[in-house]
Amino acid sequence: MEIRTALIIASLAATTSSFASSVYHQSTVQEEGVVFTPNHIGNTVSRETVQNAVLAAQTDGSLQWISRGYPATYPLVKAPTSTKTRDQVLQELQAVKRAPVTADGMRDMGGEAGWVSATQLP
Repeated sequence: MEIRTALIIASLAATTSSFASSVYHQSTVQEEGVVFTPNHIGNTVSRETVQNAVLAAQTDGSLQWISRGYPATYPLVKAPTSTKTRDQVLQELQAVKRAPVTADGMRDMGGEAGWVSATQLP
């Protein structure tokens, strides 16, 4: 019975060192041994600070996005505005269709030729 009690105490002592109060944790991979977790160093965020942050997220509407795994700025990010007119975009599309060259100077010739450097074209 004493051996069983000693084993239980030893196993509890070994497992308590891997809680978040410790900076070092036993790795799941045997070769690594112990893993350093810097997130567990001196957590100085108070309960009131967290509650105030949640209330602020509720008021600005970002809490619903955070709780679904999106970044906090998801609904607040403004979409890029285009300065071009529809006609300008259509003209650019037609120009690219006539001479499709990528940013690095490659052009799709089609067939077996495939992508060829635009500098090699006649």
